[in-house]
Amino acid sequence: MKNFFSDRWGNGRFSPGIRLKLLCFLLPLAFVLVFTVSWTGSKITGAALRKDLLQRGAAISKMVALSAGYLMLADDQLGLDRLAAETRASSPDIAYVAIRDAANKVVAHNRIGERGKPFEPSARITPLAEFSDTHADEVIREDRTLVEFNTPIEFAGKLVGTATLALTTESLVGANRSVHRSILTAASIILGLVFLGALLASSLITTRVKRLHEGVLSLGAGKPFRPIPVTSSDELGDLTRKFNRMAEELLSQKDDLEAKARQLEEAYLGMVRVIAASLDARDAYTLGHSTRVAKLSCELGRRLGLAGEALVDLERAAIFHDLGKIQTPDDVLLKKEPLSDTEEVRMRNHPSDGTDILQAAPFLRRYIPVVRAHHEWYNGEGYPDGKKGHEIPFHAQIIALADAFDAMTTDRPYRQALTTEEALEEILRYRGTQFSPELADAFAKMVRELPPMDEATYRSMAL
Repeated sequence: MKNFFSDRWGNGRFSPGIRLKLLCFLLPLAFVLVFTVSWTGSKITGAALRKDLLQRGAAISKMVALSAGYLMLADDQLGLDRLAAETRASSPDIAYVAIRDAANKVVAHNRIGERGKPFEPSARITPLAEFSDTHADEVIREDRTLVEFNTPIEFAGKLVGTATLALTTESLVGANRSVHRSILTAASIILGLVFLGALLASSLITTRVKRLHEGVLSLGAGKPFRPIPVTSSDELGDLTRKFNRMAEELLSQKDDLEAKARQLEEAYLGMVRVIAASLDARDAYTLGHSTRVAKLSCELGRRLGLAGEALVDLERAAIFHDLGKIQTPDDVLLKKEPLSDTEEVRMRNHPSDGTDILQAAPFLRRYIPVVRAHHEWYNGEGYPDGKKGHEIPFHAQIIALADAFDAMTTDRPYRQALTTEEALEEILRYRGTQFSPELADAFAKMVRELPPMDEATYRSMAL
């Protein structure tokens, strides 16, 4: 080191060598690169965690509001209490669940003692986000910072109350701290290795630093990350390996977030399945209808070559196809006589109502086109949009066949169920008008090839 500096101070003039030039160049660059990675990783992770918290809270609040509306109109106090308690118990970061009427009086709360009291607003409210009709605010209650979600409870276009759900922020703060510690440790290691590598580097260092820079930009831009090749066993090679590990750690954390999002999606899907099953149970004549339609649809889908994700999407769309009927009043849904024109219009709104429900959760939106179109006719005379032919989603055309078949082979108050063959003859009579000719033929062939089903066997498809 003495010779390194004495050689540069010969004749009283300082002449920096290539190593010092590289050191002066690489240290600021490395600091910028590491800071960029650390800042980008922190921002991406923090934003993802915050977005996940807000979307999860909004979706749960909407689900509570949807369920509470029916229970309030049915004056089901036990059901309201159970809804509040079970929602609170479903996740440790839910602080409380309150359901209040239009007069702002608490009608249900996970803490029974709050029932009957007026709902007091927080002294400090900071708006955070809006999700359709749900508002997310940061509030202070009992010396705790909470994220509070308020969703209006509406039924038949009238406001009957408000569902309030509060989430704690401890888990979000803890996750952010853990990520920051990991990034700071990795950044410190990288900066130390950069200093050592700069002192011993050769002209090749600039090429390898450029690769690191490109890797940082690629990672920060969210592009697919490819590990940087390690071409040496020196400090810069070790730095490259550390960078690759740090990038893999960030990507692993991203994968963990995506895995949690998938778990959350499955939980939400389960809740929607419960709602769909509850809807079927409102009418003894349609009990298990959605499940039978899903099984018939999937059987036809398999015979038509669907598999994997496409088959899963078909099954879920079939389960959700009548979800909008949760907003259809009982006096219309359960009416034993033919519907009036006004009631018929209200019943025909259920595909649009199902669209509104699925719109509440981003990951359920991919099922909207199928749910909305399952009553469209092949000749364009269906509803709600009058689509025809190939304009109708393929999955919706399959579900329409299974839906019609199940409806015709199920007893109703105003008529007895048709036999399997009678129902198939009716479907084939409408091939080319209500149904796709090719799909109608394939459906009839499938049902005739299935083992004969008596009523008990057919009903067991819903189990």
